Amino acid sequence: MLKYIVRNMWRRKARTFLTVFGIVVGIFALTVLGGLSARLTQQVNGARSWFTSKISVVPEGSSLFGGGEGYLPLSKVAEIEEVPGVKSAVAGFGLTLTNESSGFGSPELIVGADLTRSSDLLNLVDIGRGRILEEGDRGKVVLGSVLAEKFSAGPGDIVDLRGRAFEVVGVYRPTLSAVDGFAFISYEEALDLFRAANPYFQVEDIAATIDVLPQPGVDMEELAERIRGEVQGVRVISPREAEKQIGQFSLIFNAILLGIAFIALVVGGLSIINTMVMSVSERVREIGLKKAIGAETRSVLSEYLLESSLIGLSGGTVGTALGVVAIVLLNRATASSNVSVFAVTPTVVAGPVLFAVVLGTLAGVFPALRAARLKPVEALRED
Repeated sequence: MLKYIVRNMWRRKARTFLTVFGIVVGIFALTVLGGLSARLTQQVNGARSWFTSKISVVPEGSSLFGGGEGYLPLSKVAEIEEVPGVKSAVAGFGLTLTNESSGFGSPELIVGADLTRSSDLLNLVDIGRGRILEEGDRGKVVLGSVLAEKFSAGPGDIVDLRGRAFEVVGVYRPTLSAVDGFAFISYEEALDLFRAANPYFQVEDIAATIDVLPQPGVDMEELAERIRGEVQGVRVISPREAEKQIGQFSLIFNAILLGIAFIALVVGGLSIINTMVMSVSERVREIGLKKAIGAETRSVLSEYLLESSLIGLSGGTVGTALGVVAIVLLNRATASSNVSVFAVTPTVVAGPVLFAVVLGTLAGVFPALRAARLKPVEALRED
C-alpha cells in the first residue's frame, strides 16, 4: 500500500517536488524561529528564578533592566528595612564588564552587592563550584557560568575585571538567564571600579538597585505595596511586575513565530490542495475502475489522505532537518562570543514535522473526498 502511494505521489515529479519544496521552505523558517523562541523561553524561565524571588527597588523612571537616569541614595536602604516584613535590603551597583558592546543577548556585568546583608540574595542562585561571597571579602569574585567559561576560570584562579585582579572563589550553576553573565564582587569595589572608569563623574555612596528579601511567611506582593507607600522617590518592582516585564521580551518573537506558521499554513496548504486536486483529476478513470471492481469509498479516501500526509511528512522532515543544521551552524558561529542564540529542544524538532503532517492531511481532505465520491460509471466515461 505504502509503496503504491509513494509511486503515485511521484508520478508528476516536478509538481510534487515544487510542492514539497514549498513546504520545506516554510518548515525551515518555522524550525529556525522555533529554536530562537525556545532559547528565549529558556532565558525567560531562568530569569524568573532570579528576578521574581525578590523585590527590586530602582530609581524612579527605571525598569527592571535599567534604562532610567540617576541612582538611589544609600539612606533608602535604612528606610526600606524599617518597613514591617522586610528581612534585608541589599544595596547593589553594576557596570559593564568592558566599554564595548557584548553584542546579541544580555550584557556582561560586574555586580557589586553589600556583603553585610547579601547572604540570602546571593544564595538565590545555586553555587556550582566553590562558595558565595562572604562579609569582609575583598578582591574576591563569584562568576556566572558564562563568564567562567569565557575566562576559563574556576575557584582559585585570578581574573581581570576592568584592570583589577580578582580571585575567583565560586562559580554559579547555569541559569540560562542574564545572571550567567554576572561577576559578583563587593559593593565598595564595584563603586571603586565605576569611579575609576568615570573619573569626571562625581559618585557619592549610591546604589543602582536595592534588592529586598521578605521575612519568612510574608507575601511579597503585599510587602511591595507597603514599601511603595512608605518609601518615597523610588520605583518598587514586585515579583508579579517583574514576571510581566520579563514575559514581554518573548511576545514579539512568539508573534513572529505565529506569523511564519500562518504563512506556512497558507502557502503549504494551497500547494498541497492544488497538487492533490490535479492528481485526482488525472486519475478519474483509474478511480472509477477501482470502484467498479469493488474498492470501498473509505479505501479511496484513505489512499489520497495518506498521499497528502506523506507530502507533508516529506517536506516537514527535510525542512526540520535543514533548520536544525542551520541552528547548529549559527550557534557555532556565535560560540566564540560565548553566545548561544538558538536552542534545539524536542518541541523544536518534533513540532514542525507534526505541523507539516497535520497540514498535509487537512489540505488533502477536500481532494480525497472528491475522489471518494466519484461514481464509477461517470468516472469511466471521463476522457
